[in-house]
Amino acid sequence: MATSNQEERPRSEILNMKFGDLKVFASTSFTRAKQFTVEKLGKADSVTTYDDEFEHLIQQVQQIKTTTEKILTQVYSMVQPNPGIRFESRVYSKLDRPQPHHSSPHEFLGAELSRGGNEFGPETQYGGYLVRCGEVETKIGASERKFQVKVYSEVITPLRAFLEVDIKNILAEQKILYVKRLDLDACRTAVKKAQIEEKLQKAENALRLVQADYDMQMDMVRKNMTKIVETHVNNLGHVKGLMSALKGHYTECLAHLENVDTGIILTTPTSSVTTTESSKMTFDELNVDEEDARKAKVLYDFDAENESQVTVLSGQIITVYPIEDDDDHYIAKLDDDSFGQIPKMYVELL
Repeated sequence: MATSNQEERPRSEILNMKFGDLKVFASTSFTRAKQFTVEKLGKADSVTTYDDEFEHLIQQVQQIKTTTEKILTQVYSMVQPNPGIRFESRVYSKLDRPQPHHSSPHEFLGAELSRGGNEFGPETQYGGYLVRCGEVETKIGASERKFQVKVYSEVITPLRAFLEVDIKNILAEQKILYVKRLDLDACRTAVKKAQIEEKLQKAENALRLVQADYDMQMDMVRKNMTKIVETHVNNLGHVKGLMSALKGHYTECLAHLENVDTGIILTTPTSSVTTTESSKMTFDELNVDEEDARKAKVLYDFDAENESQVTVLSGQIITVYPIEDDDDHYIAKLDDDSFGQIPKMYVELL
């Protein structure tokens, strides 16, 4: 029995300690929530504020975070325009598994050009050129893949690490500082409200401890934010790496494109049908009857739209001939012996 009691005592003490810790945690959480609510309602007696230098550091860190996030998002979109594949990449990176291979648009086009060229026959001019273009597109796709790998390793990965480690830690420390600031203001309020000497002394002791804890956290956050502000320019090297990768990629692509026409002589096929300039019908071949000729005055300008028509101007006096089986047009003959059809409504018979 004695042994059993000795074994039970440590367990009860441990339970009491855990209960005490839980009680302290609940009390502290309630005090913080109360202080937070009072501040939000604008009823707090006093609120500890940060100095101007510290506030400026907070703004600078936020600006660095926002700018880096925007740059990272756009670089990621440029390297992989397909949002589905981008999402898949993030999922597989979280699972620490290799992402399945996806052919690029250049590789798809290269395969289709090569397929078409082989169907037409690589020995033919058209088929051979398609095959060569397919090879160039495939090489451009391979160059694009190397470019993506380089940007991922030299730009995206370090920028993401900067956000997910350095900036994330700073923001977490700022939240801790905010909580400690709530504790500090709650302790100051408790000191003001303490009326009994014993409670006042206890509140002042708690205030000194919380104040020291707050000051230590403030110094640490200030130091780390200053370090971020001073060293974030190291990201300039990653941006330069992006420009270098772009230059190398485009230079390689240009070299492939410049070689696509090397040794290729394109010939334009000639038609086996020879065309001769058609001679316009003469006036005598119209078989018009001179007895049907009438003088007419042109009422409106008319521009010929084809070779069977003739252009006339308003006010001209011309000779017109009726057309068999056509009640809407005349054959008009001008003083310079040019002739052609004109609408009847454009002239007035004299």
